[in-house]
Amino acid sequence: MAQSMLYSWPTFVFALFIAVLGHFLYSGYVSRSRVNRLRRAGLPMPQWNWVTGHLLVFKHHLSRYPSDTFVSVIIADMARQFPTELFYLDLWPFLDPALIVCSPEAATQVSNTLNLPKPRLYKTIIDPITGGPNILTTNGKEWKYWRSLLNPGFASAHMLDQVSAIVDSVEIFCDQLRKRGDVFRLEDVSTRLTVDIIMKVVLDLDLDYLRVSHPLADALLKMISWSSFGNPFYRFHPIRPFIIKYYGNVMQRIVLKELNKRFEEYTHRKWGSSIDSGSDVKSKSVMALTVESYKTDKEGKISKLDSHFATFASHQVRLFLFAGHDTTTSVLVYVYHMLHEHPEALARVRKEHSKVFGTDPRFAAPKLRDSPALLNQIPYTLAVIKETMRLYPPSGALREGVPGACLSDLNGTQYPTNGCIVSQLHYAIHYNSRVWPHAKSFLPERWLVDAKHELYPPPGAFRSFEQGPRNCIGQTLSFLELRIALVMTVRIFRIRPAYEEWDGLKEERWIKRVLKKYGFARDEKSSINGERAYQVEKGGAHPKDGYPCKIELLETA
Repeated sequence: MAQSMLYSWPTFVFALFIAVLGHFLYSGYVSRSRVNRLRRAGLPMPQWNWVTGHLLVFKHHLSRYPSDTFVSVIIADMARQFPTELFYLDLWPFLDPALIVCSPEAATQVSNTLNLPKPRLYKTIIDPITGGPNILTTNGKEWKYWRSLLNPGFASAHMLDQVSAIVDSVEIFCDQLRKRGDVFRLEDVSTRLTVDIIMKVVLDLDLDYLRVSHPLADALLKMISWSSFGNPFYRFHPIRPFIIKYYGNVMQRIVLKELNKRFEEYTHRKWGSSIDSGSDVKSKSVMALTVESYKTDKEGKISKLDSHFATFASHQVRLFLFAGHDTTTSVLVYVYHMLHEHPEALARVRKEHSKVFGTDPRFAAPKLRDSPALLNQIPYTLAVIKETMRLYPPSGALREGVPGACLSDLNGTQYPTNGCIVSQLHYAIHYNSRVWPHAKSFLPERWLVDAKHELYPPPGAFRSFEQGPRNCIGQTLSFLELRIALVMTVRIFRIRPAYEEWDGLKEERWIKRVLKKYGFARDEKSSINGERAYQVEKGGAHPKDGYPCKIELLETA
């Protein structure tokens, strides 16, 4: 009996291996067959074969860039050979067949006309960070319900009530910048700023992350570092599930605790203060308004925070913390970079701020607190932000194709979406010279001209926050944060990149030095077309090395 069992285990393992291998090969055959049918129908795609699909073509384009380059930049390079502005890409086993969309007209079909569902791939990548379903990864009635509960908290009028809290955080941000004498990574400090702001706005929770560590923010950043953005192999790392689970539990405990506080405050009608204070000031946080909307929806028949709502709400908070800090951090750093690269734009921004907030930049903060609507009087600053987001889009957008849904190009050619990931490639759309005159140039003026001007942005072409029913719920907050940060910093600090100084401070890993010595490794490319602050994969697109910089305090400060 024992001998029989001894022989059965190797047999079982072998059979399991064969079953897994068979499933893998069958999935590959199905995927390749789908692409082959599209190829035989004459639809555009790079040179393809049954064994490697488009992997070798992708590798060829990748070799022209630094290895950590944001993948959208590489695929946009591939797209230049297709005047149709749509093409198919087969990167199995790393990704299902993809329909790449580089046309604003086709992207509008995806997000508005067809409103294709969010892909299952998002659940694999995003749900581990958020803890479960959220308004980014859900579809249908579930998404509509939660979006309706969350919308009031992100309304434009309500966002202006958050200005004072944002100003408080930016003041601490300025204090931290004043302490920086040597070369440092601007993204590190900017991340702490945006994390602080998003938690104040969403959950009424002051992490004080600009000055001290906090387990919630530390757990988020640790989870992002272990996520599979841009590196599908991370998904299969043996200890990754345990790390994600551990830090996910840390985040969940803190978020649920705070959510219960918000609900208790609502129940006692004593918002924005402790239960014992006797205050009746209403909380301004997004989650406070969401709890209020939820209780209204239940006609006030709930006396405690039920587990289903609490769990799902916690997923939304974690999503906002991830997405809210990721996009805004990257854009803020790139705005400083573009203002350094274009001193004439910097001078105009400073002049605009002096006109609206007075010549002494120290009075900008109290004026913002007293009159938040003054932010609507700095159109050129907003134009600079939008133009920066056009040139450095922080992400792309994916949808899932469905049977019968086709996209059409300008010639009327139909592109089936069924079985495909539909990728709206923001980087390629934003650099599309057909729709953006002088597409590679930094021209904030294009956001200030009227519709008859050649520079006027065409409908559907600016997609940093996506468009249609599923556009980014937090875009108003992001623009608010960015404008306040610029108003309170650009007349006080001069920020310049310091990549050469940073190179001198970095210590190369010993194993890489050994490999180079014996000819097994080469020096990495360090720029793209001379740009050291190129976009790299890190959740969304972020500046290389976190944007090493030096700061100079201006005399006017």
